[in-house]
Amino acid sequence: MILSILAISVLPKIVDFSKDARIAMVKSEATALKSGVSLARQKWRLLGSPSNKDARDDVQLWGTGTSGQVDFNIEGWPAQSYSLGDSVLTTDGPDDCLSVYSVLVQDGDAKAGLSEDAQFIVTKPVACTYTLVADPTLSFTYQPLTGEVKFVEN
Repeated sequence: MILSILAISVLPKIVDFSKDARIAMVKSEATALKSGVSLARQKWRLLGSPSNKDARDDVQLWGTGTSGQVDFNIEGWPAQSYSLGDSVLTTDGPDDCLSVYSVLVQDGDAKAGLSEDAQFIVTKPVACTYTLVADPTLSFTYQPLTGEVKFVEN
């Protein structure tokens, strides 16, 4: 009987710890993206805050290959990461949101995807949304028009 009482009182604490761990992990990913967005924004400013599309296309953030390149929208925020000449530099859908996350967050391409096979599923109802597959009540968003990254718990 004593063991049953102990189990009933300890079980909710274990569950809470696991939820707390998921929250901390999602907040950590949001912070990583926020840092990447901030660093990319500084790169755009170092380039002279260009409004010319060609100067905002395929900007090298790190390394020498295309995987380290990002495109900036007219507001100067990371919009997508596709090599070669792009006709429009905007964040139109989940593919663009995934490409931004992949270039700005280390191992981002291994963590996020467009299906539930990844740790985070990427959607774009309005802002770029990165939802934890293991707990869909936890996510973070990136607003490409303002650069804001925000943790969300539903």
